[in-house]
Amino acid sequence: MQNLFLIIAVFGMVLAISLFARRSANRYSTIFLGSFYAIFSIYALQTYVIESGLLVEYSWFYVWPLPLYNLISVPIFFYFLTLIKDEFVWRWRYLLVFVPFIIGFVDVLNVYAKPQEVYDAIVSNAYLKPADRLKVRYGFLNINQHYAMRFLWQFLALISLLPLLLDFLRSLIKEKDRKLITWVVSLYVLFVLMSILASIFAFEKLLEVDFLRSTAPILHKVNFVFYLVLFAIGVMPIYFPSILYGYPRSKKSNTTLTTPTKEEEELKFGLDVGGLMNQLDTIKERGSFFEQDFDLTSCAKALEIPTHHLSYFLNQQLGLSFSAYRNNVRIEKGKTLIALGYLDRNTMEALAQQCGFANRSSFSKTFKKITSMNVTEFSSNSR
Repeated sequence: MQNLFLIIAVFGMVLAISLFARRSANRYSTIFLGSFYAIFSIYALQTYVIESGLLVEYSWFYVWPLPLYNLISVPIFFYFLTLIKDEFVWRWRYLLVFVPFIIGFVDVLNVYAKPQEVYDAIVSNAYLKPADRLKVRYGFLNINQHYAMRFLWQFLALISLLPLLLDFLRSLIKEKDRKLITWVVSLYVLFVLMSILASIFAFEKLLEVDFLRSTAPILHKVNFVFYLVLFAIGVMPIYFPSILYGYPRSKKSNTTLTTPTKEEEELKFGLDVGGLMNQLDTIKERGSFFEQDFDLTSCAKALEIPTHHLSYFLNQQLGLSFSAYRNNVRIEKGKTLIALGYLDRNTMEALAQQCGFANRSSFSKTFKKITSMNVTEFSSNSR
């Protein structure tokens, strides 16, 4: 079972690095989700170290992570909040989510303010008597009380978001965004299960009752479910790679007489407008648009964004589908070549292939649609 925590730790850190490193349509939600997986990874790694009996070798890896673990409900809360609202606006009431972190921080400072022998005794006790390590008091609370408070806070934070989440899901149902619905519901349910199961274990030990330990089969089943939930949280993003980029939320806007500024557009769409336009120009210069197999997927891969983000961007910024945008780029090249006398030395078939079309028929048809004249008429007028 210890190896499971090591696997979770590796997956968590890889996800955290990926989320922090990539450009995102929804910057805040991606950062918060990455923060959760970073904490989650450190938590799983420390559990592996303790359960595997490696704490003596890595005695430094014990007391200090407590405030970090108590912070775990914060990125979860803000991830869902920013995903739902598509923005991050600080409210002072959000300080309530930080209560476990503040208490944990004070308790850890209390430990480190004492002589080194105190820390050594805590680590030694955790190694020699692992069953009693949760009873050690750092300051205001003992470890088990911190554990109970941490996951109870996570549960309360998630429940406080439920009304907003239900409204959000209703809007997604109307938009028929099934993938995002599946991701949000799955992650929320797993987080709730995680907080409930962990809280049950904590309060059982805290109150010294045998609610789950009364029968071994129940304990094993609950343990299995808890570990399964942790593993699912760690690996689930593999099936939802789009979360590495965040989700752009298209909003219905009222018609106004004012033109939004570039800064407002970038905030609204959640994408780096100028940066993407520059990248598209670079791709044009490389000639990728004139390759016959250069499609939406190829372009999105070159831009390092998901295909639905690219479609969203082109539609919102240029009012074009990817196919229409690509055809415009190709026909512009065709017009340039014709003006330079390309057809004086080459066939129409060669011109079509130079511009990325499979044959002269599709080139001629697209050319007429975009320029409102056929190739011959344009050639005559350009002389």
